[in-house]
Amino acid sequence: MTAYQQTIGDILKSLGYADPMMAARQQARMILLGRLARYQAAIQQMESKWGVSLIEMSRRYEQETAENFAIDDDYLEWKWFADAAAVVESQLAALA
Repeated sequence: MTAYQQTIGDILKSLGYADPMMAARQQARMILLGRLARYQAAIQQMESKWGVSLIEMSRRYEQETAENFAIDDDYLEWKWFADAAAVVESQLAALA
């Protein structure tokens, strides 16, 4: 058999995967871990920038009486990253 006659199953088996579903699950896990790392890095940057956790920033945000676009933008972005990280973590749990 030449290299061109190998099936996808043969190639996946040579890479250590018992079946295509296992390979797909592993690939999905790697993609999700990459996303989670990006989201967590963004969350850490916000924590460093503002010197507080998202929970504390949420308290400050809700207490603001005057509109502050810098705080608004950062808070909403920070919240999005936290929500996205939570979704990815639940997706990783489903793959486990």
